[in-house]
Amino acid sequence: MSGSFLVDFDQPIPLFPLVGVALFPQTVQPLHVFETRYRQMIEDCMAHTVDGDLSKSGPIALAVLEKGLVGADSVGSPPLKPIVCIGRILKNHLLPDGRRNILVHGVCRALIRSVDEPDDDRLYRVGDLRPIESPLAEAPSPVVRQALKRLLHGDQLNRMHAAEAVREWVDQEEVPIETLIEMASFVLVKDERLRYQLLQEPDPSERARIVYGELHHIDRLVARCDLQGWREWPKGLSWN
Repeated sequence: MSGSFLVDFDQPIPLFPLVGVALFPQTVQPLHVFETRYRQMIEDCMAHTVDGDLSKSGPIALAVLEKGLVGADSVGSPPLKPIVCIGRILKNHLLPDGRRNILVHGVCRALIRSVDEPDDDRLYRVGDLRPIESPLAEAPSPVVRQALKRLLHGDQLNRMHAAEAVREWVDQEEVPIETLIEMASFVLVKDERLRYQLLQEPDPSERARIVYGELHHIDRLVARCDLQGWREWPKGLSWN
């Protein structure tokens, strides 16, 4: 679990479905909540808070739509992929019309064992969830950090604006390598198939291998582009 926030897996956890993977453990995601059912979900999660103390708010699970349909997530109860990221609400801003802007911090991965559909009073789905990560899992080798450093500070990835924050994290030895991998997954991996693969992978060493492989692939692509002599192209044009 993350920090002092503990998830009670004996209680059903609200399911917030999204088109793609929006959250990993140790990362933070802003969400604009406007649908009536999800506004009710956040209200219910906030029910036990006192004087704005969000540490007492309930968890929510950011789930992934099975078919990734943009329209289906607002109609009915479309099927969900089995692995979710459970999060806690860090910030909550209620707008005058009832909509909310919230900030969600990822806590842990979990498996959906079963889903309870909405009833007369509850407009959203909840799930019986179980964690998939073992607290005894070994951390990735320190060699992984050095390999990531070489890639992120290399000639190719050093030019990526999106990699700036990850470069800062990789240079901070106090940031655990598991956290670094989660952050790199969140910021740098854009392919939805790979993002879900990283979400469903319980082994941190395997996640590190996947992230390194993707960054190495990006590094090679940039190197190939360099071979095309892009610096000599006419402004705004390619020789291809």
